[in-house]
Formats: sequence, structure tokens, C-alpha cells
Amino acid sequence: MSVLFNKIFETLIAPPGNMVYYIVLVIAIASALQSAFNHWRTSEYPQARRAFVGLGILLIAQVIMFMFSGLGWQHIIDPTSVLPPMDRAFVVFGIIWITWLFGFPEPSRGADAAASLLSLLVLTALGLSLLTWQTQSTLTTYNQTPDDFFWQTASLLLILGGMAILFIRKPDGMWNGIIMLALGFLGHVGHLLFQINGNYSGIVRLAYMAAYPILLTLPQRFSVSTSAVAATPQRSAAMRQDSIPLERRRYSTDPKTFHAMLALAAESNPTKVSQAITRAIAQTLLADLCFMIYLTDNNNQMVIAGGYDLIREDNLDGGSLSKNSIPMLANSLQRGRPLRMPASSTSADIKGLAEILGLTNPGHLLSVPILTPEKESLGGLLLLSPYSDRTWTAEDQAFLANIATSLVPIIKRSQKMSKLETQSDQALVQVERLERRISELTQQLDASRAEVQKSGSVEMASLRAAQEESQRIIEQLQLESAELRAGKKLQPSTSSTPQVEQDLKATLQEMAHLQNQLAEANMKMHEAEQGRVNVKSTEQAEVIASISQELRQPLSSIVGYTDLLLGESVGILGALQRKFVERIKASTERIHNLTDDMIQITTLEAGLNDLKPEAVDLNTIIDNAMTYTSTQVREKNISMHLELPKKLSPIQADREALQQILIHLLQNAGSATPFEGTIRLMVQTRTEDDLDYILIQVADTGVGIAAEDLPRVFTRLYRADNVLIQGVGDTGVGLSIAKALTEAQHGRIWVESENGVGSTFSVLLPIAGAAMAEKKLKAKGKK
Repeated sequence: MSVLFNKIFETLIAPPGNMVYYIVLVIAIASALQSAFNHWRTSEYPQARRAFVGLGILLIAQVIMFMFSGLGWQHIIDPTSVLPPMDRAFVVFGIIWITWLFGFPEPSRGADAAASLLSLLVLTALGLSLLTWQTQSTLTTYNQTPDDFFWQTASLLLILGGMAILFIRKPDGMWNGIIMLALGFLGHVGHLLFQINGNYSGIVRLAYMAAYPILLTLPQRFSVSTSAVAATPQRSAAMRQDSIPLERRRYSTDPKTFHAMLALAAESNPTKVSQAITRAIAQTLLADLCFMIYLTDNNNQMVIAGGYDLIREDNLDGGSLSKNSIPMLANSLQRGRPLRMPASSTSADIKGLAEILGLTNPGHLLSVPILTPEKESLGGLLLLSPYSDRTWTAEDQAFLANIATSLVPIIKRSQKMSKLETQSDQALVQVERLERRISELTQQLDASRAEVQKSGSVEMASLRAAQEESQRIIEQLQLESAELRAGKKLQPSTSSTPQVEQDLKATLQEMAHLQNQLAEANMKMHEAEQGRVNVKSTEQAEVIASISQELRQPLSSIVGYTDLLLGESVGILGALQRKFVERIKASTERIHNLTDDMIQITTLEAGLNDLKPEAVDLNTIIDNAMTYTSTQVREKNISMHLELPKKLSPIQADREALQQILIHLLQNAGSATPFEGTIRLMVQTRTEDDLDYILIQVADTGVGIAAEDLPRVFTRLYRADNVLIQGVGDTGVGLSIAKALTEAQHGRIWVESENGVGSTFSVLLPIAGAAMAEKKLKAKGKK
């Protein structure tokens, strides 16, 4: 027996017999590769594609080794100096990728990186071994060198590591991989024990010739449904004729399916649409479990919108999905690609779904994306078969993909309805909040009025009583004084005259004192009445300002949504629709501007006392005002002409007030100027009554203002009772605000107009400031 094995070993290590070894390995790998390719094309499983890639790498390695052996046999290269280290290195290389093929059937970045790194280390070790063997090739055989011992030890360690990985991970077909590695282990142990002389190891080659055919079982680890095989014409005809079924029924014709479709068509509740869709699909495809999955903005989360259990006939609640627990499924949905996976024991996706759904084995998986016509992924449909263990075919995938395409309008409608409901709920919350705020402010106003009226009525009553009493006493004293002067009560005598004069003097002093008290009482009454008016005005201003501030948020929301619609990010607008939306936006912006004017006019009275003069650069004020009104000017294609001095000295004025004055004048000019008109902004200095002034003029090219309307231009509320003034684009508030702010800084504002030509609004402000102008005017008045 030993003679036979020795003869076999010698045949395997010497040419041309050694070529048989490489031919067997190449044929075994090529056959497995062909099987993996057929399996991949039929099932489209990622495991089959991965097996095809790994077997391709092994085949390339063995073909390279086969070619070098042939070159050495023909003595084109020196077989002794090159082939022995290459033989050992390619054996180790094969062990690495066999472990990778059996141990990691699903994509694993860690395993891929480890296999690639170990392969590079093997190539590096091969290079070093070739260098050391060149100096020893003429002295000894390669089996007796330390390099051979190193390669054999590395092979044994890698085989043991591979077997440990298979025992730990327990992938499908793990025993085939363990047997294959065990055969290689026996060959390497036998080589170390018997120490056969020569450059190659016949026992190792025999072991791998027995092991490599096991690779043919690799692609068959995951079963494929018989329906995945293309039907023959006879088979198709038999099915069309409703003959004996060749496979179990895969699609439903049950009335429940029709009922599920009707329920989906009639469903209008966005939260129940997903459940209706999954129920209809589960009934149609006879799927054990069906889920609807939506993508989210969060890169690490997806959402199960709803599901249906066909076996239990029960709707399943939704929930969140972590993309890390289902990496392949998440990647396929994001990229808009279908996915079919077998019930692999090592699949991270299968394990993740088992944990999320509380199932021991979710079964085979089929997922197709829901793609819009623009190829944007909205999510996907997921089918599982934990009860029937049904494998999904390309036919099932195509059928489900067609269903997913038809679901796009339903899902978009559901999402729009959900969005509208959310917006409606938000609007209702805002309205309720505004109503509560208005109610609170109304209560505060009523309480303030009651308090003011109560305190005012008590004080007024006491003051009136004191006034009446003082008036009565004065009248009595005046009567007594008259009687004394007439001598009705006291007869004139020399002895009583001094006493009478003293009494009269005291009476007159008391009357003067009472008159002073009466004057003070009148002043207090006037101040109290004025205080009531001021408090009432202040309270009203605060209420109006608060309500106006509350109105800004919904107005901003309306503007934001109209911009979203005009940007067509949620759908294409027709010409008429765009026109309506633009009108909505223009009207909303108009309301926004009126709200700002209302806030300014209600807070103007209090604000005039808080003006803070400072050195203001007029160039900055002009730049800011033109930037603020640029949209209005650009929309009407208006030309702006500036006439400014080369150098403008700073002016002492309130910065915000001066800014508001110029903005209101430019806004009025922009509204009054027609399309493609012209606005001129002129600034110059002038001197009046020994004071330096700055003159700001804004001229428009509107229709002009009639002479009879000029007195009403700066009137605050003329629009309530009068028709619009031709040539004025302001609302009736902005120009009145500009006038109030100008006069509060001891300036003047006026308008000059010519019909058919336009209007010019002029503002004259003291450069030195209001306080200095007031002092100089007082000094001039004293002179």
C-alpha cells in the first residue's frame, strides 16, 4: 500500500504528472464558478454573487500557478528556483479564500478587509521566500528548509482559524467547509510527520485534490424555487389550460384579495393607507408578512409605516428601523434597487429583522423600492416568509415591482394629506394660542381700565368736593367782604376800625390761599384726566402691538409656503396656478407691511420721547435704505439716480428714526413710480438762520399730486374717509410717521408736485442736532 501511495506522490510532484494536480483544481473551481454564476443569474441572491467573486479569485490564482508549472515543465523558467515557494504561497492563499467563501456568505467589510490584508501578507512572504531560496536551491531540497516549515505552520494555523470561524458563525453549509479544511489539515500534518524529501509535497497535493471538489456544493447552500426556472412551452401551455398545477399556487384569486383592493381604494385616512396597501399585497402575493417602509431624513433611521400578517389575518403596527441592523436592505432601498435574500443564518439583515419583529427566523426576504418617475426612492415593500418558507423568484420580484410603481400616486396622496393634516394641526394650535393671547390681553386691558376708572373716580370726586367747598367759602368771604365794605354789619367807629381792618386783611389772605388751592385742584383734575387718556392710549397701543406681533408668525408661514410652491419643489404649477400663488404672496407681503406700519404708528407717541441723537454716517443710512427697498425697485425695473456730495459730514440724529424716514420716502416713491420709471435721491447742505442743515430729497416720476390733495398727504388716517390720492403710493401711515419723526428732531418735511411729471418729498434736518438747534433758536428769540 505504501508503495502505491509513494508512486502517487511521485507522480503528483514530477512533471508532467504534477499538471494533473493543477488541472483537477482548475476544473473543480471552474465547475463551482459556473454553478455559482447560474445560481446568481437565477436567484439574484447577494450570496451567489459573492460566491462567484470568491471562486473567480481562486480560479485566477490556480490558473496562474498552472501556467508557471507549464513554463517550468518546458524549462522556459527555472522550475527549481521559482515554483516551490510559489506552490506553498498559493496553498496558503487558497486556505484564506476558502475560509472567506464558507464563513462569510453575506457582505462583510471586516471579512473582506481581513482576507485582502492576509493575501497581501502572503504575497510579501512569497517575495521574501523567493530571495532566501535562491541561495539554498543548489544545496538542499525545499522540503528541508525552514521556509517550508514556516509555510506548513502558517497553513495549519489558518486552517484551525478557519474552522473556528465556521464553528462560531455557523453559516449554511458550514460542514462542507469544515470537511474541506480538515482534508487540507490532514495533508499538512502528514507532510510534517513524514518529512518526504523533494521540492514539493505529494501528500498535501493529494489532500487538496480530494478537498477542492467540495467547492461544487458552495453555490447550492441556498435553495432556489423551481418557479425561478424558465417554463418550457409545454409547461406554459399546461398552465394556461388549467391542468394539474406544476407548483403550488403563488398568487391569490381569493375574494379576500378583491375586498382588500376595494378597501385600499376607499381608504382616505393617511395612517391607515399603509396598512391597506400591505394587506392588499399580502393577499395578492400570498406573502406571510408584508411591510411598507419609508425613508427618512435621518441617515440612520427608516420607518415601518405598517404591515400585515396573512396567516393571522392581523394588521401590524409600525415602528422605527435602525439602518445599522439591516445594512443590505437599507442600502438597496436608498439606491432604489430590489433585493432577494435567502434565510441565511449569518445574514445581519435576517438577524436584525428577527430581533425587530420578534421572530426566530423571518424566512426568505424580498424587497423592491418604490420609485417615482424621477427615480427618487420613497421607500420600499418588504415580503417575508417565516411560516411557509417560500423562496422568492424573479417573477415575484417583477410582479411586486409593478405593484410598487402603481402605488406611487397613492403614497404621494397619502403623504400630502398627512402633511396637510400636520399643517392644519399646527395652524389650529397657532389660532388657539392667538385666541388665548388675545383673551389674556383683553382681560389685562379691562382690568387696567377698571383700575384707572376706580382710582380716577375716587380722586376726581375728592377734588371736585374740595373745589366746591373752596368755591363756597370764597363766595361767602367775598359776600362778607362786600358787607364789611358797605358797613351793613359793622358801624364805623374809631375804636372798631383797626379791628375791622385786621379782620378784613385776614379774610383776604384766606381767600387768596383758597384761590391757590382751587387752582391747584384744577391742575390736578386736568392732570388726572390727561393721565386717564394717556394710560388708555398706552394700553391700547400695547394691545395692538402685541396682536400685530402675533400676526407676524402665521404671515411668515404663509410666505414660506408660497415660496415653496413657487419653487415647484412639491409639484409643477400651471400658469394660472402660479398667477394665483403670486397674488397670494403679494397680498400677504402687503398685509405684513401694513402690520409693521400698525406697530410703528401705535408705538410712535412713546417712541418720540426716546430719541437718542448720535453721530450718524448718512452714506450708511442711504445704503441700508436702498437695500431694504431693492426688491420693490427691482420688480418694477425702476432706475435709481443718486446725487450726493463728494463728502458728507456726520449728522447728529437718531439713527433708527433717520433710517425710517428715508425708507418710508423711498417706499412711497417706489409705489408711485410706474414700471421702468426713475427715482432720484438728492442730498445737499444749506444754511438757514446761521444753522447748517442737511436736505434730503426723493423725487419720483409718478402722475403727480393734485394741489387740493397736498394738505392731506401727511395726514395719518385720510384713507378711512377719503378716496386715494393720485400720485401717492404710501398707505397713509408711512408718510405720517416720517413727518412725526422729522419734526421730533426739529426738522421740516414738505412735498412739491407737478401733474404728469412727479412729486418731490423734501426733509430738512439740522446737522448739529435737535438740541443745538433748539438752543440757538431760543437764544435768537431772546435777542
